[in-house]
Amino acid sequence: MMKKRAKKHRGASVGHRRDTEKKIRVGYLSDSFGGGAERDFLPAFFAAANPLRFEVYAYHTGTGGDTALFAESAAAFRTLGACTAQEAAEVIRRDEIDLLVDLSFDASSAFIRDVFVRYPARRLLSLAEQCPAEGAETLPPVDGETDFVPLCYTPIERRDSYAYRTPLLDGTAPSIGLIGRADEGRREEIVTLLCALLARIPRVRLILPVSIGSVLTDADVARISEIGTDTAELILVDEVADEELDIAIGVNADPMKICRTVEYSVPILTADAFVGRYAADILRAAGLGLEIAPDSAELAACAASLLHDVERLSYLHETLRWNLLDSPVSEASAYMFTMERAYDRVLFGVEESMRAEEHTAALARAEAAKDWTRVLREGHILDGCGALLPAQRMSIAWAYYFLNQRERAGRWALSAEGIEREREGARLYLSVSGVSAEGSAADTVRRAREGIAAIEEGRLPATPEVYETLIKVCAAHAQTVLGAAVAMQYAMKYASCVSDPLMRRSYHSGALLMANAVDVSPAEVYRRSLAYERLFADVRPYTHEGRRKKDKIRIGYISGDFREHVMQYFIWPFLAGFDRDDFEVYCYSLGRTDQYTEFFKTLVTAWRDVSKQANAPEKIAARIYADEVDILFDLAGHTARSGLPALAWKPAPVQLSGLGYMATTGLSAVDYFVTDRYCDPPGSVGDAYFVEKLLRLTSQFCYNGYTQLPVSEGAPARRRGYVQFASFNQYLKMTDEMLRVWAEILRRLPTARLLLKNSAYEKKGVVRAAHERMKRVGLDMSRVQFERATRDYMLRYLDVDIALDTFPWPGGGTTCDALYMGVPVVSYYTERHSTRFTYSILANIGLSDLASETLSDYVETAVMLAENVDLLDALHRELRDRMKNSPVMDQVGYIREMEGCYRDIWARYRAAHGEV
Repeated sequence: MMKKRAKKHRGASVGHRRDTEKKIRVGYLSDSFGGGAERDFLPAFFAAANPLRFEVYAYHTGTGGDTALFAESAAAFRTLGACTAQEAAEVIRRDEIDLLVDLSFDASSAFIRDVFVRYPARRLLSLAEQCPAEGAETLPPVDGETDFVPLCYTPIERRDSYAYRTPLLDGTAPSIGLIGRADEGRREEIVTLLCALLARIPRVRLILPVSIGSVLTDADVARISEIGTDTAELILVDEVADEELDIAIGVNADPMKICRTVEYSVPILTADAFVGRYAADILRAAGLGLEIAPDSAELAACAASLLHDVERLSYLHETLRWNLLDSPVSEASAYMFTMERAYDRVLFGVEESMRAEEHTAALARAEAAKDWTRVLREGHILDGCGALLPAQRMSIAWAYYFLNQRERAGRWALSAEGIEREREGARLYLSVSGVSAEGSAADTVRRAREGIAAIEEGRLPATPEVYETLIKVCAAHAQTVLGAAVAMQYAMKYASCVSDPLMRRSYHSGALLMANAVDVSPAEVYRRSLAYERLFADVRPYTHEGRRKKDKIRIGYISGDFREHVMQYFIWPFLAGFDRDDFEVYCYSLGRTDQYTEFFKTLVTAWRDVSKQANAPEKIAARIYADEVDILFDLAGHTARSGLPALAWKPAPVQLSGLGYMATTGLSAVDYFVTDRYCDPPGSVGDAYFVEKLLRLTSQFCYNGYTQLPVSEGAPARRRGYVQFASFNQYLKMTDEMLRVWAEILRRLPTARLLLKNSAYEKKGVVRAAHERMKRVGLDMSRVQFERATRDYMLRYLDVDIALDTFPWPGGGTTCDALYMGVPVVSYYTERHSTRFTYSILANIGLSDLASETLSDYVETAVMLAENVDLLDALHRELRDRMKNSPVMDQVGYIREMEGCYRDIWARYRAAHGEV
């Protein structure tokens, strides 16, 4: 809770005043920069600080530890642990700190208190819950908000495992763990609590850490034992293991312990006598849905009630982690937005309040002159005085917008409630146009859709730019909220209404890409793809008569994925294995550069970084044409940062596409599309739905796996006792239809579980929305675990028994990754090219039976594998070798077959143009 305590500032502090034209210099004092219980509350002060207004200094009052993260983030990092308080104060005074903040979240240390009494900075602020340092102010409220929690949980090392399934579901006795600490003064309260729990819950495991259990005497234990039954256990451990618990009970648990336990998704119950203010604030702010009991008896009753309500207990285990990570307690940017506004009240609330009219006039002059830095300075002073009007909040929002701080612009726009109606459109525009809009993607899409409806119905006056931006935002964010079909519609709508040709092409491409996640017919995909060519109606393609004859065929590859990306596996053979006697290889890179890029550069004849021309495809085409490339291969199609638009200028005589995209490009300038006989069997519908001629390889994919990765030692189910299904595919690929199929598989296999792992689950609100969606379609969510993407992604496959493929957009790279790590993949496909990627890979390694042409067969295949552990175990042991010995990993055979195609199509071109 935010409280302001008036303090009389000593005259000496006036000498610390610095030039107000400069950035505010804020200093943070803590003994936890190197480690300790409060360390994971500190990163937000550095990572989310406003760089336009603040310089951050860090003062480490401890010694040792790993302080690198903070030292790298701060303008200056001082270690004061070996100093006296007087020496530390002098160091701080020389740094001319405007605001010195005590980051003791429990009680200020004696050292910090001794430093503060020397008034080493212009203003002093303490965030300590108890006994703040003398002379320090406490945090004042912002906009009347009195329930702000002055803690932000941003762990430096986040653990990915969590208790998504309460142990009670597996038939064990209920397990309750006490967390926190107790001293002798709390001994009677602890005994009373334990007795109350045993009286209410006869069959229970009560687990006490030494930090609590050590206060109990033999007499206390005997007294507790009298209440307990033969089915109850009292267990004393060094530290309570979260994974064993159905429920945790907080006893003077510090805020960090509360956060870590909830992050592990263990429900915490507590009573007023056992919880501090900050810890209670975290429990409430995180929206955990658990009341704090008034006393031990009621606490025991709450625990008994929750254990009896297994459905609710299970739901809490499934969701608590994500409630915490989505809450204001874990949102660093929102936290610092409020915190820094509170700083302004400390710095300017008294000194500048008498000059509010002067600052108001200065703000108006600065805005008229478009002096956005001055707008921020005057606006934040007025905010510190509590004298900021809605129109002035919009002025600050526009200043941040033009200074390229779009997220802060959005937050300020949202705070401008009550703005006049004719400016509501601009407010809405700013609120959704930030790089990271306020709230979750669902919040952003909701605001944008409400705005679109209001504009279309005439309720909201807005410029075309505002309307187009709202549609653009829906196109960008709707896929994780409303699904790919809705996002595709918004992308098409934006492409049709925006005037910029580049944006029209880009969003039409985005819509075509999202169509792969929508179950539509090949004919519909083809129709939409043909419309793409009309966006290049004014392009005049190059002609290639009279080209200089070269000794070698010059191949050009264009992509934005010559970097750490799933496509790196499939690009490698083209660059590393080409026949240097007959070919030259030129690469045109539109993506960012990393260590993989640098290595790729060493493999080829010529490397062209055209990333700065990504928005000028005609310039890229001119570069390719000047390089006299004979055959140009687009490796990305309609995916992000693709070079496909450049092909419309026909910079090379022969042009191909394929690998990174799943349907026709729609461009008549592209001559061939690379596929294989499994994705597009001869005589299939594929020939009718491609603008390009089809080049059918043995396998269109050639995978290059990491050689240092361990080989599977067998199916994990054999040692674990249950089958672990998994999908590491993108969340946008998961349709409700496929989720229902997965639900049926789990229904048929009551002990099986499902692991879902991808980068979408790092985004705010996605897991909670996914949980509700999956529960709605019938999945048993007590058996579903969500994980964010991690760098040990490949090793995670060693814990998986069977991978479940998505439909209609299956895996490509993820399928190869799973198979390479020994995990069989179950897939479903139809006649549509884009549904058959996994089928092609499985067929090429001799496992086509794992791919089915009906959903019922998909279910039966998954169930059959899960029930035949011997077969599953054998597949795990042999899949690495099976992959290596197949066309899917035959790099030499693949590139030779591809080069045979190059020779054929180049000879065909030359013959058609009389060059032979």
